[in-house]
Order: sequence, then C-alpha cells, then structure tokens
Amino acid sequence: MKLLVLIFLVASLQQAAPTDSVSLQDCYERAYQHYPTAKNVALQEKITGLNVQIAHTGYFPNVEIGGKASYQSEVTNFSLPAGGGPPGVSKDQYEASLSVTQNIFKGGAIGIQKKLAHAKGQQEIHSTEVELHQIRSQVNQVYFGILLSQQQLQVNGLQIKDLQKRLSSVRSQVEHGIMLPSQRHILQAELIKARQDSAGIQSNIRAGYQVLSELTGSEIDTNDKLTLPEVAQDYQSLQPQRPEYDLFQSTSQTLQEQIELTNTKRMPAVSAFGTAAYGRPGLNFLNDDFHDYYIVGLRFRWNIRDFLNADREKQVLNIQQQKVDQNRQAFTRQLQASLDRLREQIETIRENIERDRKIIELREQVVKETASQLDNGVITATEYVTQLNRANAARLSLFINRVQLSQAQIEYLTTLGLPLQN
Repeated sequence: MKLLVLIFLVASLQQAAPTDSVSLQDCYERAYQHYPTAKNVALQEKITGLNVQIAHTGYFPNVEIGGKASYQSEVTNFSLPAGGGPPGVSKDQYEASLSVTQNIFKGGAIGIQKKLAHAKGQQEIHSTEVELHQIRSQVNQVYFGILLSQQQLQVNGLQIKDLQKRLSSVRSQVEHGIMLPSQRHILQAELIKARQDSAGIQSNIRAGYQVLSELTGSEIDTNDKLTLPEVAQDYQSLQPQRPEYDLFQSTSQTLQEQIELTNTKRMPAVSAFGTAAYGRPGLNFLNDDFHDYYIVGLRFRWNIRDFLNADREKQVLNIQQQKVDQNRQAFTRQLQASLDRLREQIETIRENIERDRKIIELREQVVKETASQLDNGVITATEYVTQLNRANAARLSLFINRVQLSQAQIEYLTTLGLPLQN
C-alpha cells in the first residue's frame, strides 16, 4: 500500500501544475529578461544598423565648405624699371569655396565595409547569446536543487508519520508494563531528530527559492510549486544548436570580410573632384578683383605601402581563421564528451530507478514485519528504527533518482543548446 502511495506521489509531479506553479521554462524566460546583458542584444542591433548606414555614406560625395582670409608681408611685383606693367597683387587675400569629391572606383571597399559592420554586429550579438546561455545551467542547478530538497522533505514527513504512529503504540505498551520505557525513549529521540532534519530541509528550500528569485528578478516564494519538466524520449537524436557555433560562424565571417577589405588595398582609387570659389586672387593671380572661379578633375591614388602590406595582412587574417576553426573543433570534442557522459548518466539513473522500486517493495515488507514484532515485544525499538530508516532511504533514493533523471535530461538539452520541448 505504501508503495502505491509513493508511486502516486512521484507521478503527481508530472501532472498539470496548479495556477500558482512555476515551470522551468518560466524561470528561463524571467532570467533572460532580468539579466542585464540581455538588453545588449537590442542595443547592438541598433549599433549595427548605424554602423552600416555610416559605411553606406561612402557612396555619397564628400562636400566641404571652406573659407580663408590672409595677409602677407610681400607679394609678387611685376612692375618694370621704366614704370608701368601689370597691376600688383593685394597683400590681403580672401577665398570662400565649396569642394566636392566623389569616389568613382575604390575596389568595392564601401560594400565590403557595410558587410563587415554587419558581421561585427552579429559577432557581438552571438557573444552575448553565449553568455545568456550560461544562465540556463545556473537556473537548472537551483531549480532542481529545490525539487530534490522537497523530495527529501516529503520522505522525511513519511518517516515522522511512521514514528508517531509507532510511538503511540509503544507508549501504550510501556504504560501497561509490556515494554521498557527505553524503547519509547528511542523512538522519541528518533522523532526529534527527524523533525530537526525537516527544519534544516525547509531552510534549504527557502534559501533555494530566494536564489531563484534573484536569478529571475521576480518574487518566487515557497507557495509557488515547481513542476518537474517532461522531456521527450527522442531528444538524444537531436543535433546541437549551441550559440557558440553561431559565434564561431560570425567570427569567421568577420575575418573573411576583413580579408576582402584587405584585397581592395591592392587596387588604385579613382575619384572626381571639383571646387567652386569666390575671392581674390583666383586661379589667375594677376586678377586682383573679387570674382568666382572653379576647378574640376579626376584624382588617381595608389598607395604602394598598402599594396606591399596587403599580403602580410591576409596571412595574419588567415591564421586567425585557422585558430577559429581549431577552437570550433575543440569545442565540438568537449561538447560530444559532455553528451556522452550525460547519456551514460541517464541510462544509469534509469537502471537505478528500477532497482529502487524492487528495493522499496522488499523494505516495505521488512518494516511491516518488524512493526508487528515491535508491537509483540519480539524486537527492540532500535531494530525497528533501523529497518524504518532503510525503507525511507530507499524511498528517498527513488524520489531523488526521478528528479535527477529529469535534471540530467534537461542538462542534455541545455548542452545541446535546444529549448525545452512542450
């Protein structure tokens, strides 16, 4: 009968939760929203958009408005010894100008700069997502820690009820002189110890709820029931979707765009320019009157130093690409090792659960027999308590293994980087 009650209690953890329940997925979502770094994703998206727009302005002409006024101590004098000649140039000179420069060819550098700005933005976002993923493990540890403590409290409660029932029977026999008072004292001492254990477990549960509240940034108290997550059986066939892979990909893409940008340094740059001005003297320095003038043309630029250093910069970037690939391979090996360990752990826990059920059945029979023997004065209270503790240990082992199985399965999904399945 007790075994049926035990199985019912465990199964009830997987049934529909009450309205005041809190699921593991709820804790994930609250923790993500509360974590300060989570806001960086939206901020980085805005930064990326602005950087792309800034890079896009490279297609637009560069417009400069300038002006100057100067006075010089001497100017070129064209006067002849006999007198006459062109008029002299004024020592005070003025100019107001509007200059426009338009890139015609730059090796596609502007388009690459836009792609590079986007790639860097994605790299920052994925880096933040990697940090956010670590929250899941923290929430898992606290969440299942509370569930385990609650199971310990539940088993401890069963033990207290058994001791109280047996103490009532022994007290009656002591009063009638059938048993020695020491047998009652043994049970009383064991009952006090069980209640002390219960108080300690309750303290651990309250502390766990407090930590969970801090992680999620919301008030979660002991009245909120935590539900045991259910995990589909085919989860082990799923492929990893860790944010670290997105980070590796975006880092590699950033380096590739930098390589493409380096290639543009090997090419010449061609631009058109024009300047319209008003002042004196103008392009004709012999004309000392205020007048307007302009100049237009093409400019060709080829930086030899950039051309020579382009190959070296590409070599550096290619080496960095190799480092990213090696880090990805190392991460994959570590991830696979963790998954193998978790799969082995899951199978071991399942086997232990089957053993626990068989052990509980046997222990329940022993406790039933020893209870009858204690009532008849055949054994001492110490012997009964020993068998009762063993039965309760078997119950607790089953409870703990059921919670640990769910925890290992959730940790497997967390390691894969997959969301909880409904």
